[in-house]
Amino acid sequence: MASKNVETVQAQQAAFNDRDWDSMRGLIAEDCVFVDGRGQRHQGPEEFVHNYSKGWADAFSDGQVAKPEYYDAGDTVITEFVGRGTNDGPMGPLPASGRSVELPYVEIYHFDGEGKISGGRAYFDQLDLLGQLGHAEAAAELAR
Repeated sequence: MASKNVETVQAQQAAFNDRDWDSMRGLIAEDCVFVDGRGQRHQGPEEFVHNYSKGWADAFSDGQVAKPEYYDAGDTVITEFVGRGTNDGPMGPLPASGRSVELPYVEIYHFDGEGKISGGRAYFDQLDLLGQLGHAEAAAELAR
């Protein structure tokens, strides 16, 4: 049986897959600080949803969290999953490539006393992502 915190992460990932931003906002504490895989800080529900989660969805309109695994550590939950999607929108200064990606991804979530996400961090291999998108092909080959 999954803990309440694992269920919250599952609900957050389902909200991403369904593009249900309002439901996602309700899972995030007002004082949440989440640091993404590029080291950018997202503070509060609005930045978590708009800048972090919706940022991925804008770059990958069909993007999905797939094959999730959860590791329950009390007030911390670690999730490993595969981020899948086709890059049909810009990623920062990079134009859409039209390429599909499958990217291993790890997120670590911390919870407050009310069971809301109070912070965390994400990790992914940026070179792998850029290589799959065709923005760093030669360098990605070296990393394999």
